[in-house]
Amino acid sequence: MMAVLLIFTVSGIFAGAWVPPGAIGAAAGQDEIDLAMQKLETLYRFIEQTFIYDIDPDAVYDSMAKGLFSALDDPYSEYITAEESQDIEDLTRGVYGGIGAYISKPNPSYIDYEDPETYMVMIVAPFLGSPAYKSGLHAGDLISEIDGKKVDEYTAQESAANLRGEPGTTVKLLVHRGNSSFTVEVVREIVEIPTVRFDMIDDIGYMQILEFTPVTPEKVKEAVTDFTENGYSGIIMDLRSNPGGSVDSAVQIADLFLSSKTVLIMESGKQKETSQYRTRTGETVPPEIPLIVLTNGGTASSSEILAGALRDNDRASAIIGETTFGKGLVQNVYPFDDDDFFKITSAQYFTPDGNDIHEIGIVPDIEIVEPELTDEELEAYSRIQDEKLIQSFTDAHEEFIDEEVDAFILELQESGITLERRLLRKLIRNSFEATMDFPPIYDLEYDDVLNRAIEFIRTGE
Repeated sequence: MMAVLLIFTVSGIFAGAWVPPGAIGAAAGQDEIDLAMQKLETLYRFIEQTFIYDIDPDAVYDSMAKGLFSALDDPYSEYITAEESQDIEDLTRGVYGGIGAYISKPNPSYIDYEDPETYMVMIVAPFLGSPAYKSGLHAGDLISEIDGKKVDEYTAQESAANLRGEPGTTVKLLVHRGNSSFTVEVVREIVEIPTVRFDMIDDIGYMQILEFTPVTPEKVKEAVTDFTENGYSGIIMDLRSNPGGSVDSAVQIADLFLSSKTVLIMESGKQKETSQYRTRTGETVPPEIPLIVLTNGGTASSSEILAGALRDNDRASAIIGETTFGKGLVQNVYPFDDDDFFKITSAQYFTPDGNDIHEIGIVPDIEIVEPELTDEELEAYSRIQDEKLIQSFTDAHEEFIDEEVDAFILELQESGITLERRLLRKLIRNSFEATMDFPPIYDLEYDDVLNRAIEFIRTGE
């Protein structure tokens, strides 16, 4: 205690100004928030007058705001600064100004300058018809500079932010493809995040819903229209690894399959006020059309709302796959302080039958769990990745030819790679597809869950 008193006395400037936090009492009419803010202000002012270096007030504010939400001990509530907010806006609206491509960028802490993939931005896939697509960018292209600035130290978020911009503006990219490099100037446009992919599997309509944004319901309608024109006998709705998104979007999609039914029950705020979301009268897909829903551990939030509504209203013929993630909480996003946002858990939802799925998930009617690799198989897989064995093979071959692939698999197994032939074929196929701008959206050779869904529609069980 003497040391503390000595420090305050020597500083001089705090004579009559410093009040130890313990001396701050609750004045009449003060609540806990008032008292906490008074303590925090006292601490901040003490730091401002004592700290020997300059203080960035914006950084302090951001840290305090983030700390406030962090103290809620809720993984879904957070404060989002202006620098971070663009991603939230893009995901919420489903459209943005940019080049239109999925990208990947490793964390700068993993840079290995002998491997360009560890420090350059990779084009995972351009969106069909996007500026990236029209400029000739392909899956696997590497970008080393954006508008003349090296991307080495960029995070994935910073890379995306520098590729985005006002429609009509130009971004200059230094692109590396194989052993060549070239400059591409891409004119940004309003692009739409792809949220739905669909195709026919013979007479069965297959749709992947990747996430829920305001544009997703319209894309699902397009899929249903295509299925109808092709004389569909059933629908497979693939919600695997769909992390969720807009609740309203999920409700609108349910409206295509359900007439005047409850989609979810919501309890909001501390008072737990109850409300229901219901579909309108008149579904688009006839009730006699079988509907199968595919799920896994990555099926979460709005995906679970849709799956639960289709099950509880007896509209899903079956849910096939794995138990869903189990997120029964709803967040609202609010703009705050110019370009900042905050996201806060404000409600809990229940399925139409009143089931609480939070931290429980939705258990499928037919469970098919993907087998996990053994320790020995994981070691072999790590060797494949570390030594880039499969990537080297696909780089040297233009297409997947069975005879060449089988010979390569035999070579791998003879070198001590203890993975089954079927898994190795899948890994090799995935590597080939990673170089395609628009790979197939389904794979009947390896997708056991999808094959079981087709069987169910064909046989009814």
